[in-house]
Amino acid sequence: LHGNLAVQRAMEAKVSTIGITGKNSKMQGPDIVIETVEQDPSSTHSISYIGALTRLSQIAARLAALLGHTKQAQRLEQGLAQIPSLMENILAREDEVRSIAREAVADSRRIYFVGAGPNAVTATEGALKAKEAAYVTAEGFELEQAIHGPQVAFETADLLIPISVKGHGQARMADFLLAMSEIGSRTWLIGGIPAVQTEELFKHEGWSRFAICDGADLPEELTPLLAALPVQMLAEFLAEARGTNADSFRADQEAYKRAGLRFRI
Repeated sequence: LHGNLAVQRAMEAKVSTIGITGKNSKMQGPDIVIETVEQDPSSTHSISYIGALTRLSQIAARLAALLGHTKQAQRLEQGLAQIPSLMENILAREDEVRSIAREAVADSRRIYFVGAGPNAVTATEGALKAKEAAYVTAEGFELEQAIHGPQVAFETADLLIPISVKGHGQARMADFLLAMSEIGSRTWLIGGIPAVQTEELFKHEGWSRFAICDGADLPEELTPLLAALPVQMLAEFLAEARGTNADSFRADQEAYKRAGLRFRI
């Protein structure tokens, strides 16, 4: 509803619009409509999220080429070509993710996702999916935001999920990990160890890492395509462990179904 209103207002203001949406969408109005995948059957919209990110990445590569940024365009195109095999590798390791989810549910852990740069949105995506699928207590923070306040609420019993990839935020991520090691929260790092001084942390009990693009020469801008997969899988396995329906948006429970009828999305 509100997406359609936004398009309508853009048209009224004579603003050029591009719509990115699933196949056979009801979206009307944009000057250009770019399709992604079949309509996502799940209310968590995990597949469509990846589809939209893919299209945005392809647009970025094409724009770079059209604007004469040849090296950047080539780097994005070469990176996109690596994404499918890297995704397959991640999906083949779902048991690693399932064990994290089961432990988190067994110990009733609060979950905090933390990301920097383009993966700040991956942190909020992870928290959103966990809440939508499994109804757990979860929050997502941009790295600097987490440092400036929220981290004082993190407890030993919580599960921290930092998202770390090669980029300008790695030095600050290392600071964050060293600080969290003093608190003692369980930590499941998605991505690469950010600095030499943090390597020892992953020998500690309760610290583990899930690699997403080790050895790949990938632009940081494309890493959300990969980092989104383990956080989405985590949401599914949290739901599995808690016995919730990850795809229902809680409409299978009468009170939440009635609540959903009070507004339109």
